Order: sequence, then C-alpha cells, then structure tokens
Amino acid sequence: MKGIIIPAFILSLAFLPIEPKAEFLVPALKETDIWKVELKAPSREKNLAQGQKRKYDLYSLLVTNKGKKVYNVHVQSFRSQPGTSKMFGLAPEMQRNLMVKGDDFKFLNFPVKAQSEALEFIITWEDKPMTLRNGTKAPGKKYKESFIFTSPS
Repeated sequence: MKGIIIPAFILSLAFLPIEPKAEFLVPALKETDIWKVELKAPSREKNLAQGQKRKYDLYSLLVTNKGKKVYNVHVQSFRSQPGTSKMFGLAPEMQRNLMVKGDDFKFLNFPVKAQSEALEFIITWEDKPMTLRNGTKAPGKKYKESFIFTSPS
C-alpha cells in the first residue's frame, strides 16, 4: 500500500500549479529614533498607477521624520530580483533640502515587479551645515539608515 501512496502523492505534486507569490504584507512599519517608514496598500484613486496581475504589484510609501531637523534628505528604493544578488532601483526616489519633525514623504502607487522578495528603502541625510572660520558653509555630518521589508513567502 505504501508503495502506491507515496509515488501517487509525489506525482500529484508535479501537476499542481506552482507560481511564486511574493506579495508584501501591508501595512508594514519599520522605525528608528529618527525615521518611520510605512509600506502601505495602494491608493484606490483612478488617476494613479494601477497594477498588472502577475506582473506588477502596487504599494504606497510614507516616510516620516520623527526626530530633529535634518538637511539634504534623500530616499532611494530598491527591489530584489529572484536568481540574483543585485537590487534594482524603483521609482520612489525623493529628496528634500530640509525636514523638521513631522515632515513626511508620500509616494502613492509605485509598481514593484511580482516575485520580488525584498524591498529596501535607504534614507541619507546630514546634520546642520557647518560654518567654517572663513564664513563659508560646509555640509554637516552625513548619515544613512536602511529599511528592508521582505515578503512572507
């Protein structure tokens, strides 16, 4: 009996449709003492980008400064690609010269290729610019934080 059941089970698995599903669970939140990064469901507004089933999933992003005043803020985003260690850049790339506590970046309905297994958001910023002895301004100290969201698959 065992000799029939095990091969039948293995054979039945061969005929199941195997389709990688790598949707990210939303809402998802990552935060530090300075930044709050929220991966959210897409907006339902008709004038915004729409997803394509099995090609692209849509997400919205909210990045909030919950710390002090910061300068030259840049937010970059990347997605993984199965079968490679490279990360590919995504559309929500934002920058602002100055952000105070409570300021945020919003990016609604950005597409992410289906089967992506990780999303990475990199935030870089600087402290207050320094004034040198001769009176000229120099950039403040630079910082970087990375926020990674992974699919549950």
